Amino acid sequence: MASLPLDGCRVLDLGIITAGAATSALLADLGAEVIKVESPTYRDPFRVWTEPGAPADRMPPFFRATNRNKAGISIDLKHSEGREAFLRLVRHSDVVVENFRRGVLGRFGLGYDALSAANPDIVLASISSQGETGPDAGYVSYGSTLEAVSGLAWAGGYPDGGPVVSGRDLNYPDQVVAIFAAGMIATAWRACRAGAGGTHLDLSQRELTSFLLGEAFVSPGDAVRQGNAQPPHRLQDCFRDAAGGWMAVTVDDRDLPALDRLLALPAGAGDGTRRTALADWIAGRDGATAVRDLAALSIAAAPVLGGRDLAGQEGRLWSMAMTHAADGAWLKGFPFQLDTAPLSVRRDAPAIGADTARVLMEVAGYSAAEVAALAADGVIEVAGAGAA
Repeated sequence: MASLPLDGCRVLDLGIITAGAATSALLADLGAEVIKVESPTYRDPFRVWTEPGAPADRMPPFFRATNRNKAGISIDLKHSEGREAFLRLVRHSDVVVENFRRGVLGRFGLGYDALSAANPDIVLASISSQGETGPDAGYVSYGSTLEAVSGLAWAGGYPDGGPVVSGRDLNYPDQVVAIFAAGMIATAWRACRAGAGGTHLDLSQRELTSFLLGEAFVSPGDAVRQGNAQPPHRLQDCFRDAAGGWMAVTVDDRDLPALDRLLALPAGAGDGTRRTALADWIAGRDGATAVRDLAALSIAAAPVLGGRDLAGQEGRLWSMAMTHAADGAWLKGFPFQLDTAPLSVRRDAPAIGADTARVLMEVAGYSAAEVAALAADGVIEVAGAGAA
């Protein structure tokens, strides 16, 4: 089997939640050696982001998905010896990924100047809400506020309602930046190998989200919230079927004769009458039958599926969007796939400090005695020696 595209690339992952950690997960999927760096005093919050009723000893799905294929170490970067340990790792690494609040990395003494002094070829990827510079760089943001200032929230919702945000469990700006950032990091690493040297990548979640809405921005005036309706379609919405499920339907001008015959509507029926008749027709049928009958008339219709529905459609509706951990648990899959070197979950997300001793000895050149001393001083955590 061919090697993965990022084989030979070593990444120090300071990322947390989705934006940083999911970026590094994609790099790991593509073959990079990713070392997740946590602190004895601060964990990735996804470690405790459990769903209601989940077993206490179960690793949360969000953490598993964003940290698969990584090694895990625990170093206190606020400690001078912890900072030195990290810089020793930087000397033998290619990429550092971080999504701290702006200024935090500098206060650790680990800004780009310090990293590049340790390794001139290092690629630092700084993923932030508002970017590295500008009047808003220091603002604290959540997905909701980012969607608000990027323009995304304004475009969602119904005409008689307010703006809509995607919510904590989706957090669209985080998902967007992870894919863009992974591509930029891979490009910068390959350029560095070709002699371009290291660089500092500034990746703003707000900017990237606005970029994806660019067509709406260049339209005259502000976009108007339309709900599910969208001109020039004559009718577009989601309707309840007889079992209480939902189905989406889009009707264009060319579909009207066939739809009117199906609904037994009189000539000259208006769109309001047509919409009411279609809603009643769907409400009297199970969703699968309604979709089949509309599709037979070449009218676009599909069931509205939730996660449980999608899980049973592998090989039909999707092939790589989801995958399984070694124990069979569902995980978020891959945005693309490679024929010659298929992406896969090669190892589960790491326990706290699972690889601290090995990484410090193999990569940074510490002796076993030095590692033991750092652990005794609380500078690092080693699995089985107090890590939880």
